[in-house]
Amino acid sequence: MRFGSLIAATAIMVPLSVFAQPAVPKGEAPQPAGPQPVIDIAEKIKDFGMVAKGERIVAVFEVRNTGQAPLQITQVRPTCGCTVADFDREIPPGGIGKVRAELDTAAFSGPISKAVLVFSNDPVNSQINLVIKADVRSFVEVLPRALILFNNLMAGQSASEKVTLVAADGSDFQITGVDAGGGPYQISYRQLPKGEQNPAFKSVQWEVVITVPAATPEGMLNHKVLVKTTHPKAPEVPINVTGAVRPVVQVIPAQANLGRVRSDAPVGSNVLLVNNRQGSTLEITEAKVDNQYFKTEIIPLQPGQRFQIAVSLQVGAPKGLQKGTLSIATNDPLRKLIEVPVSAQVE
Repeated sequence: MRFGSLIAATAIMVPLSVFAQPAVPKGEAPQPAGPQPVIDIAEKIKDFGMVAKGERIVAVFEVRNTGQAPLQITQVRPTCGCTVADFDREIPPGGIGKVRAELDTAAFSGPISKAVLVFSNDPVNSQINLVIKADVRSFVEVLPRALILFNNLMAGQSASEKVTLVAADGSDFQITGVDAGGGPYQISYRQLPKGEQNPAFKSVQWEVVITVPAATPEGMLNHKVLVKTTHPKAPEVPINVTGAVRPVVQVIPAQANLGRVRSDAPVGSNVLLVNNRQGSTLEITEAKVDNQYFKTEIIPLQPGQRFQIAVSLQVGAPKGLQKGTLSIATNDPLRKLIEVPVSAQVE
């Protein structure tokens, strides 16, 4: 047999089935073999309509497995402030499971649409987006806003701010009490007479006055005051109070730390700045540390208003941690004695 005839004969013996394999269209993934799960969520959007601001929405989505293999929900991830409470991790063929998500509306206002992503082992729909919709309304509004700032309050001073509560839907309501939220505030409220009401609103209006007493200690103010009402859609109306009660005489920084120093060499001073409030004259009569190895120096920068106090460690101080308290005596009736921690690590 000639060489060319051999090639032709060999070619004829190739099975025709090789050429009969169906081609996979471009752009389409091959379908997995065997039984597969199929996720089916008929109601992918939960619209709660108008809800009261601060209300906690609970959305329960029904998940069906219309496939022939167990459906595994591998992850449920919110894309906002939603909190996914729980979900069924495995749903048998023909079974029904649930995805439960919660949404706190306290931080929202107006129409909102929040997504929840559901991931599963469905080979066709491995990710499904669920949506929670609502129109968040303050049925009782706080005017001019539900935020009170006390930014420039000095210790020993009292300050008051007031807001007005009105029903956005025009209904009547009563204030039954106020929870100060753990704050030091004195709070009063009264129903405004016609002559004091905001003419833009025709319903009942209430004035709430929040006072920071003069005896409030220094520090930050950050509390949520809850006004309790008879309005069915707004039983509690939050008012955020923030700010600070600042010392009349400020010492910066709040401590003097000289760090690591050598016992056989002079060390630099740690400088404290003392600032007085406007409208009064400050005198510093003494600045002394109750540790003999520290010495101090008072340096007036602006008489009656600003001073520097330099704290230094004397040569020859014993090795180890040296610490004490710097006592600053003043003529201020509210801060006659200011105490500041002092420390140094002697090596």
